[in-house]
Amino acid sequence: MLAEVVAIALATWILALIASDGESNWMEGAQLLAVYVILALAFYFLP
Repeated sequence: MLAEVVAIALATWILALIASDGESNWMEGAQLLAVYVILALAFYFLP
């Protein structure tokens, strides 16, 4: 359960860092997708 809470906090923090300037581009979107893919893979392989 702690891993899920940390993952949500991490994803929220990264989203806030990327969205804080009020502008976005394709690279920032790709970075967000990469974070979510990494988190999904981590939870898939965790017991």
